[in-house]
Amino acid sequence: MDRLSEGLPSVGDLTINCVYTALLQPVNVVKILIQVGYEPLPPIYRKPSLLFFSGGYYYPNIFKYMKYLADKEGSRLVLYRGLTPRLGGVFITNSVRSEVLAALPPSTSKCPPEQIAVEVGRQCAATALAVITSHPLLVVTNRMIVSLIGGEDKYSSVTGAILTILSEEGLLGFYAGIVPHLLGEVSGKAIEVLIQEIVEKAELNKKLGLPAPADGKTSLPVSAIHGFLSYPLQLTTTIMTVNNCGLAVSELPAIQGTQSGWIACIKALWNSGNIKRGSNLMFARKAPDQSWHTPPCPIRAPPTVEPVVVNEAP
Repeated sequence: MDRLSEGLPSVGDLTINCVYTALLQPVNVVKILIQVGYEPLPPIYRKPSLLFFSGGYYYPNIFKYMKYLADKEGSRLVLYRGLTPRLGGVFITNSVRSEVLAALPPSTSKCPPEQIAVEVGRQCAATALAVITSHPLLVVTNRMIVSLIGGEDKYSSVTGAILTILSEEGLLGFYAGIVPHLLGEVSGKAIEVLIQEIVEKAELNKKLGLPAPADGKTSLPVSAIHGFLSYPLQLTTTIMTVNNCGLAVSELPAIQGTQSGWIACIKALWNSGNIKRGSNLMFARKAPDQSWHTPPCPIRAPPTVEPVVVNEAP
């Protein structure tokens, strides 16, 4: 039996994925906000150096971004906004993939091309069903995070986010951005499994002296290729999950022109040169110019209550 066919997710794998997700949630919060174009900190001019090759205006690093969010909200817990639905998504994704792969038998053919085709189909089917079942929690997670921009209270909790989506958009609201999400994950998984299977059949790891990945795992270079190729669709998915939902994020200049659909969104990102926005958080992020940042949203004034005049009886 093929190695990828045997490697079904275990309880240990699920636990590791959940811990890994929780530890990186602050980075994910910053990434989502940068993907939608929220840059509250003005860029700083840097001279040419080893870190800033060409010089120019660069945004502060993600740690200063995290500090800004924590100071703005008055607590570091804001960096874990959306963690609960995200962990739920990890659990559903792993569980569904495991069940689908267990239900679909691997190829018994001795023909390598047929074995590869069957394995690619199995993995793509498992990925597609996992995306469809977990996508509603992705929508909830992203909207809870981007609600930090305008401070909308209706998306400040998981229950509030779910009830808001149900009341304002219905069940279809939970599947905003599903098309680019499906395309990105399924196509990326197909390329990933195809490369991995070809490497295995040709025994390239042994020939090149590279260590073989553990059972059921994908090698780091193949995972990097997957992430690189699917990132434009991942960015489009993030924007489409939060567009036109009554949040202040829809008014950001960085996502104007993306509201009419995911194809228009990816075209607008490509034409503006932002198709990779948010992909290099660990490196210096160059700004177009000194003035390109998002002004902080004004503090919302409390609603005014008109005094009630009671006509006293004479």
